[in-house]
Amino acid sequence: MMRRRLFLFLCVLVIGLTGQAQTQSIRNEATNNLYKMLKQMVDDRKIMFGMANPTTIGYASGPLNSDYQSSDCKDITGDHPGFHESDFMWYEENPDFRKTDVEAMRAAWNRGAVIGYCWHLAGPRSKAFYAANEGKRSEDYDLASEIVSNPDRTKNQSLDWYLTRFDELAIPVFKELGCPIVFRPFHEMTGDWFWWGKQIGAEVYIKLYRLTVDYLRSQGVDNLLYCWSPDKFVDFSFYPGDEYIDILGLDIYEPGLTEFYPKEKLIENLTIICDYVAAHDKVAVWSEVGCRPTDDGVSRYPEQYPDFWTTYVFDILRDNPEAGRIAWVESWYNADWKNDFSSSPYIPYKGMKKKKGKKAIRDFIKMYKYPYTLFESNIKSYKRKFNL
Repeated sequence: MMRRRLFLFLCVLVIGLTGQAQTQSIRNEATNNLYKMLKQMVDDRKIMFGMANPTTIGYASGPLNSDYQSSDCKDITGDHPGFHESDFMWYEENPDFRKTDVEAMRAAWNRGAVIGYCWHLAGPRSKAFYAANEGKRSEDYDLASEIVSNPDRTKNQSLDWYLTRFDELAIPVFKELGCPIVFRPFHEMTGDWFWWGKQIGAEVYIKLYRLTVDYLRSQGVDNLLYCWSPDKFVDFSFYPGDEYIDILGLDIYEPGLTEFYPKEKLIENLTIICDYVAAHDKVAVWSEVGCRPTDDGVSRYPEQYPDFWTTYVFDILRDNPEAGRIAWVESWYNADWKNDFSSSPYIPYKGMKKKKGKKAIRDFIKMYKYPYTLFESNIKSYKRKFNL
């Protein structure tokens, strides 16, 4: 009996160690260290300010600019955002920009930032990432179902197209950069505007997400942390599973500024995410935020809400700590796409002359000076501590 018990104990021990080794082998040491660092930031009640392409897309400097040492954020505060997220979409549309943007991401990491990628992946037929076009289903409306329908890429044209996009575009960048990267594919799946949205159903979405992660791992990509980010409301029926997700986020625009999504809903949904990651050893983030114009084109920022970044974002996180256990808050692109200063910005920029622009600048600087916000230069000490 004792021998049998000892044998069973050793079997369980070996299985446990094997499983642990397999889990650890998914990420390299540096990426594991970044994961630990993000958790430490949350424990310290520090929150990074992040932006989409802060150094290569700027309101003042123009969209897709090549001066990646400057940013609208730095022009106002003297420092870059702490989290930089780019989008493989830009590399598809402008191959010449790829070199500049990859250099910008490498420079950001070396200066102290945490970096990541999302992907507004355009379908092969519609050449767009939306599920509908002018009220009609796009040619790629069923693309997700096609991709997961047959695991043999030699027989599944849609799967082969999809994996080839990774072979030619994403994987080379992940390997070229080499440093730890947050990858946020198939975001806002709880909305119906992307071809990977809720209209495809949770089962297909989960298969698509898992297929993607499994393929990247099979190709030796071990420097990624995977982020899952629904739109506004948490729906765990679309959750791919803990073995596929490291970071859980929410994309929430106009927080507390609409009847549809009052402040109470913001706090409730962020708290759900934060409670989940606390129980499952994950990291929570506010993966996109901004104050966009109204549907009829009235600019909300800075004209209506010059205090957006304090009153409607970071003050809420401070005053509701159950919802503020997050690693970063990310602003969307700050770009004047028409180059005529008509677009609505997401953060202030140098020389801003819009109505209440000066108030917005003062508010943004106030947020920058909060003791719990982190920008690029603030993260260096964390990186040293975690050998990054």
